Amino acid sequence: MTRLKVLSLVWCTLLGAVLGWIALRLFVAAGRSTPVLDYTALYSLGAVCAVVLFLGIRVKRSTLGKAHFDAIAAARTLVLAQAAAYAGALITGWHLPALVNLWVNAGASPSLTRAIVLAGAGLFMVVIGYIVQHLCKLPPEDPEDTADGIADGTVTE
Repeated sequence: MTRLKVLSLVWCTLLGAVLGWIALRLFVAAGRSTPVLDYTALYSLGAVCAVVLFLGIRVKRSTLGKAHFDAIAAARTLVLAQAAAYAGALITGWHLPALVNLWVNAGASPSLTRAIVLAGAGLFMVVIGYIVQHLCKLPPEDPEDTADGIADGTVTE
């Protein structure tokens, strides 16, 4: 599997920012409020982070030999961590235009606080994704270990 790349996450954040800016312009033109998620979204973002981190710790314990965790489940945990990082980048990008608009036009307001908190939650998801990706890293294989007779292509009897 490929590792998370900072450039990909930056592009995701920029995509979220462009989409957020378009939505912001459409909402403001229609006379509606700034499109910022509500604080209740923090519950789901926090739950995703907690589950991803829990699974990442289980994978790390498995690689240390302290517990058993299926290899397919470990790969799925890695994919989940990467998806959480990309989702966090999009959420952060979505809230950046609203944050700037609210800061410039309205000053300190409850919507500005929500935008800051949710952009921070998106960054937190990115950090959790990176941490769990690191936890899912497998230890290097020992090339000298030929107990099954397959490592060097010969069969031992």
